[in-house]
Amino acid sequence: MRILTVTSLYLSGHGNFVAEQVRALRASRVEVDVLFFDPRETRTHYLRALAPIARAIASDRYDLVHTHHTYTMIQVAVAKRLARSRIPVVFTHHESESLDNGRRTRTLHPTSLLRHSMLVKRNAARRADFVIFVSRKVLEALALDWPPQEVIPCGVDLQKFRPLDRGTCRSKLGVDPMRPVIFFPANPRNLRKRFELARQAYELVLRGAPNALLMVGGGIEADAMPLYYNAADVMLQTSYSEASPTVVKEALACETPIVSTDVGDTREVLAGAPHCSVCPDSAGELAKQIRLAFGHRVTGGPEHLLRHGLSLEQTVAKVHDVYQRVLGAERGAPREMTVGRPG
Repeated sequence: MRILTVTSLYLSGHGNFVAEQVRALRASRVEVDVLFFDPRETRTHYLRALAPIARAIASDRYDLVHTHHTYTMIQVAVAKRLARSRIPVVFTHHESESLDNGRRTRTLHPTSLLRHSMLVKRNAARRADFVIFVSRKVLEALALDWPPQEVIPCGVDLQKFRPLDRGTCRSKLGVDPMRPVIFFPANPRNLRKRFELARQAYELVLRGAPNALLMVGGGIEADAMPLYYNAADVMLQTSYSEASPTVVKEALACETPIVSTDVGDTREVLAGAPHCSVCPDSAGELAKQIRLAFGHRVTGGPEHLLRHGLSLEQTVAKVHDVYQRVLGAERGAPREMTVGRPG
């Protein structure tokens, strides 16, 4: 089986989950070639990438295309027409804008309007042969009756993200071992992550713990993230919207308590995990739960993820099963693809 992955996320900070999935698929002996382009340089890359996508599809080297964003799904659909190909396409929908019901992260910029358009998202998804949604909420938001679909959250590499000695991690990062540490893993400049609410909660925490430290992300190398999770007493997430946030699963794998707003599948993932809280959009409640989590660990976090089928190996096995079902349907085998089947 040879797969062409088309993505604009692969090498970007928020697309590390795609790189991890590709690596795990290759380890399971699936041949995967990646066609990546970076729209952060210029949006014209979406147009420029059409020709190489069409050439790759027309080469007949691939059994299936897997794409990871609405825009790239549209590209692949156009490229298939240009190549006059019927190659099957699997589309993974990760987009948190689908759940931004209050449109709090939408601006008047044309790209923002397009990114938030449910009409565009639904039309793009219907051009796939199978859609993987990373959470039940996103599946329900798009409410598609076609194509076949399944919920498969992104998994976590439990060899990379694992419990480490907190003191050692703090020493490597130059963090005082005696200070309570809150880790906000997102870029504070990202509007969707709502750093202002995190800052307000931190200021309230300081009233009872004046030496508490708030560490923020945004420029941390992916391989260094386990150090930050393990150095922290609490991981804080205050987003307006998320689909299936990997930071929650990564922190859980490191046995770091999590305090979060109720976004994406966070409540579902944390169900039963000790010293973790899903809170209303209240700085006071977030601060209260942060203080309660200080000094604790989420004992058994990796085992919790395994029970929920959220290790990288478990989720990649499900993706591989989707590939086989899609290719089986293309070859005339009995169609066993279920609409809305839970992961």
